[in-house]
Amino acid sequence: MTDDELPANRLESLALTAMFFAVALALLLAMPWATRWGQASGGWWTRPALMPGLALAGLTLANLITLGRALTDLRADPPTPEERIVARQNILGWLRPVEFLAYFAIYVWAIGHLGYLLATLTFILGLMLRVRLTSPRWLLTGVLTALALVAIFRVGLGVWMPAPPLYDLAPDALRTALIRWF
Repeated sequence: MTDDELPANRLESLALTAMFFAVALALLLAMPWATRWGQASGGWWTRPALMPGLALAGLTLANLITLGRALTDLRADPPTPEERIVARQNILGWLRPVEFLAYFAIYVWAIGHLGYLLATLTFILGLMLRVRLTSPRWLLTGVLTALALVAIFRVGLGVWMPAPPLYDLAPDALRTALIRWF
């Protein structure tokens, strides 16, 4: 470690380890419903659930050991108030990407209701406004990007989706064009 690198915050490490342990344990406990043992046609090691089960068991055990060591370290040397403040700020900072994940989930939902072009245009412009790229140049770039994406996926790659209910409101000729190109 160089002199200008800050040491890892122990409370952040503890929180991350606890999250990994919880996810690994939940996945391990879900194994009976997520997969089945199946036939071992080539031997017991070829069963479909074996390797995922071993991997998740190993991951859960490793996280449990790391969690125990982190708790022991924190008991022996309690965190300072500054360390707590920094950890709280950084852990809350981990939630920022969840906001953008929610925007993407709304976008995926909107494609089926608004159509590919309108949903993509709304998504891109909404993200641009969210990150404060509000000059006319950036907004025009967003509109052109949405049009380019539609052209690439619809025409270039031939990706077609069912017509959303919104298209049913348009007159027949316009509806046909919307279904075909947007």
